[in-house]
Amino acid sequence: MFSLEIYDQLTEKDITKGYQIAGTGEVNYEGQVGRIGGIDKKVVAASEDGCQIFFAPNEDGRKGSNYQVAKETAEEINTDMKVVPVDTFQDALNYLKDMESKNS
Repeated sequence: MFSLEIYDQLTEKDITKGYQIAGTGEVNYEGQVGRIGGIDKKVVAASEDGCQIFFAPNEDGRKGSNYQVAKETAEEINTDMKVVPVDTFQDALNYLKDMESKNS
């Protein structure tokens, strides 16, 4: 997610903790992450690029959400990449904050 990259560059710590991270979604002024098109293709591209974590809009857990499509796509292509549901930008930051460092 472009917003995570900007945030990472503006902070002193590496929020990725050594992981290759991708994600998608429209982030509004309140920090809510919204639905986008083509998430299945983005999951495939991120997996092929070696990403280990992919953030996907959860849409409050709605049936057919971007997260559900992303998770199904990840299973279909048999990737080890973890698909993480997010409803807000803060959800992504919290996930990254709670992650163990890759080099631990």
